[in-house]
Amino acid sequence: MEGVKSNLNIMLNFLKGLACIGVVFIHITFPGKVGEIIKYASAYGVPIFFLIAGYFAFGKNEDVIKRRLLKICRIFVFGYLIFFSFNALIALKNHELMDWLANNYSIKSLAKYVIFCTIGFAIPLWYLMAQIETYVFWLITVRLKKEYLIIKCIPVLFLLQVLLTSFCETMDFSWFWKINFVTRSLAWFALGYYIHSIPDERIKRINEKKVVLVAIMGLAIVLIPVVFNLKLKFSSLGYVFYATALFLIALKYGERSICKPIEYLGDNLSLWVYIFHVPTSSVVKMIVKRLINIDTESGIYVWIHPIITLCVVIIISYIFNVLLLKIQKKR
Repeated sequence: MEGVKSNLNIMLNFLKGLACIGVVFIHITFPGKVGEIIKYASAYGVPIFFLIAGYFAFGKNEDVIKRRLLKICRIFVFGYLIFFSFNALIALKNHELMDWLANNYSIKSLAKYVIFCTIGFAIPLWYLMAQIETYVFWLITVRLKKEYLIIKCIPVLFLLQVLLTSFCETMDFSWFWKINFVTRSLAWFALGYYIHSIPDERIKRINEKKVVLVAIMGLAIVLIPVVFNLKLKFSSLGYVFYATALFLIALKYGERSICKPIEYLGDNLSLWVYIFHVPTSSVVKMIVKRLINIDTESGIYVWIHPIITLCVVIIISYIFNVLLLKIQKKR
């Protein structure tokens, strides 16, 4: 992973590790109100990854942006094949393959791909689709040398994000209506880019008590509508403070080590955990149901399933990463 100016940021790896654990708990949820709270508290992770992408795009020319775009495209294709194969096999097993293909490959589904970064059978891949569209946009921006014009638009982008997300969640619209690269990805990407333009000395002088207070305030704004079942859902406003403050803390204390296993997870395995966790969850459920013959949809199992999934997907990601490194060395 590219690091913070000095090419090393241990704290950022730690934050990525926590974020990828959070991503698992967003999609593989604990039950009830506790599950909702954990889900919303964990959702800072995706903004963090967008911030990191924008941060490391600072000062990069067209060739670098193009290489990163192509890399993300390759990762997306790999992730897409994983989800496609898994879901197509399930549809085939249930004798529903043709119906499944018809439902997922139409003009409507194509529009969802492009406009809303949404694949019905591979929901988590919206992140990569939004990243791809953001990098395409940023490549054009760099070519035209208009980076700081976008930076000036950051407040507008976040205003649009908060208004759109709050409206869709308050009206209980389908989640994809609030997903698009302009507000969901570009806003954070541009903010990360801007933060990199701030001198290291200023980042190091940030008052840690104040920034921690901002993070806590942001988390409180995120959770208040969830805890109190408010009609107005304004959690998206909290992430602007919550995720940004955590990112600044990671930059300020870049060389500090807190937990090496989580740092390793963030640095080396977070991408694979992100790609594999949803199929892993389904496979774990099927295996548990067959071997133990218990109800996987209720009782104590629904509490331990997210944790089992996390442990299994970390092991799978580690093995996959080791094999990938061996293949790369042979080349």
